[in-house]
Amino acid sequence: MLKSLKTIIYVLFVFGLNACQPTQSATSTIDAKNFDSFWIWGEIQSAPYLSKAKELYILQGEIRYSKQRRSSILTPQGVSILKLPHQKIWLVFRTHHLDWNEQNYQAVFKRLEHWNNHGNQVQGIQIDFDSRTNNLKEYALFLEKLRKELPAHYQLSITGLLDWTNFKDQNTLNILKNNIDELVIQTYQGTNTIPNYPEYLKHVSAMQLPYKIGFVQHGLRQNNANDFDDPNFKGYVVFLVRSKT
Repeated sequence: MLKSLKTIIYVLFVFGLNACQPTQSATSTIDAKNFDSFWIWGEIQSAPYLSKAKELYILQGEIRYSKQRRSSILTPQGVSILKLPHQKIWLVFRTHHLDWNEQNYQAVFKRLEHWNNHGNQVQGIQIDFDSRTNNLKEYALFLEKLRKELPAHYQLSITGLLDWTNFKDQNTLNILKNNIDELVIQTYQGTNTIPNYPEYLKHVSAMQLPYKIGFVQHGLRQNNANDFDDPNFKGYVVFLVRSKT
């Protein structure tokens, strides 16, 4: 009886001790200084973490169909050409359709050369297109054509939506695998984190594509979903916002 009483007291003591320990918060705020790869969508105020960045994804324009001109037009956007020799540079082009004309391709490629001629480590281009999941085959075929047009020494990156992780058509996934160098999955919409993004990321490895995880600055990060034991996982990219520094 005495031994049993001691056991009960010990268990209660350990339970009480653990209850007093501080618990790690389920979420944390995305702090740019803890990362080294960023999207720059406009004039972002200089910060120490930018000078230490290893990789920058810089918006350069959007492609959309102009009813007035009856043609697909590339409209320049984002920052002008800079000399950033210490960072790897990706040029980002937002497209609203997949029916590019020859002028669109040449305008993108000229922009690449201009940045390259300024002494930058230009990795390639990133296409930002919000394809519906059931239209991914059409998008994959567009990327296959773009890869053939793109000079071979440049890489091809794309952004992706969380819902794509549910896509299972292997033929389409093979087209993507053979033509893109990375997929960056966005865990946010606008400047807000999608609350259940970890549920989608559980399926991303099944796509068998090289991928990165995209966060938004000042957004939320689920601390129980930070570890990616996957050879296809290549790191994080943070979308910088201008409302806060």
